Amino acid sequence: MNNTLNIIHEDNDIIVCHKPAGMATEGATVGKMDLVSNIRNYLARKNRAAGKTGKPPYVGTLYRLDQPVEGVVVVAKNKAAATFIAKQIKEHTTDKYYYALCYGNVADDAGHLEDLLVRKQNDGLALVVSRKEANSLKNQTIILGKGQEQRIFSGEIKKAVLDYEVMQRDENSSLLKIKLQTGRFHQIRVQLAHMGHPILGDRKYGTKESLEYSERSGKTNVCLACYRFGFVHPSSKKKVFFEITIPQSLKL
Repeated sequence: MNNTLNIIHEDNDIIVCHKPAGMATEGATVGKMDLVSNIRNYLARKNRAAGKTGKPPYVGTLYRLDQPVEGVVVVAKNKAAATFIAKQIKEHTTDKYYYALCYGNVADDAGHLEDLLVRKQNDGLALVVSRKEANSLKNQTIILGKGQEQRIFSGEIKKAVLDYEVMQRDENSSLLKIKLQTGRFHQIRVQLAHMGHPILGDRKYGTKESLEYSERSGKTNVCLACYRFGFVHPSSKKKVFFEITIPQSLKL
């Protein structure tokens, strides 16, 4: 993979990059470069070129994109900026938008999804559960609809909310514009799959039919991209937005 940084914006507080699909945001396996390490190396080289020596550059991760997902990633360059933006993320006052190319013809032109999510211990994947299933939680275990016991991480059940708008559709797929209201693990991927429209190329949450169509249409990578992120800048205190154009891989 090309480890060259695609920098959208940089100032004294933040660096905004277009993370490519296939690169981890951070914590990549040995021998592979992740985005945060790449940024840290870039800032260290920049400091050396400017004659600055001393402690390593500060790189504060504010949020992560799944490894198969490309898009806008904002990283803080100092602790004050990290704290300021992280508070907005925690309070759900940032604006985060995605494009998703999903399987099937989504009937409604727009919609609102509100689900309860857990993360399974056996395979680490997210799962949508009903209110009744959620109420069965005891000792980090819930009882699913067919009486099956499911162990979950941390005994947590989290509310997941998003809004979507259909941008384009054909008989086999639909391109959605999504605004996240919450930021849960694999949220968009599991909610769209539960809706009956898994994201093309998603081997974790896709169905036999969606994956077969993904192969036929050449959409073998997860067709999801974080295309726009907005927040109040830590220095100017003004709302700023950073975005990318729709990736070619997501176009119908």
